[in-house]
Amino acid sequence: MNRLKKILIRATGVVILAGVAAVLLSPSIAEKRESRRVKAMLLQVQAALQNYHVDEEIYPRRMMPGAKLIQFLQEKKFLETPPENPWSGGPYAEGDDWLRYRTDQLAETYELIVVYPETEDIQFRLDSTENQSLE
Repeated sequence: MNRLKKILIRATGVVILAGVAAVLLSPSIAEKRESRRVKAMLLQVQAALQNYHVDEEIYPRRMMPGAKLIQFLQEKKFLETPPENPWSGGPYAEGDDWLRYRTDQLAETYELIVVYPETEDIQFRLDSTENQSLE
């Protein structure tokens, strides 16, 4: 009986320890999942933007938030459907918009920036000169 009691105490300890570890790691897991969704959206927009550049030989001329850029690329038929908004889970036209698009005066280069929600701190940057991939 004493041996069974020790096994039960150890098993309970392991379960409690696993539960504490899960609670401590869950924000990290959620952040990684959101980061993957942001990257997927960003790469989809980048591909459409580059296809636009191939056809038009320039990038869109005005700076705009992500939702406007995505709408523009859809109207020009470079995006069939909007990518998923990684912050709201719906189509990108709805919900939070933390994507920014910039270009130079001649529309020869572009910059896509994703900022952390509710801040202007840069999370990801893709551009046509220095940061061409997310690696």
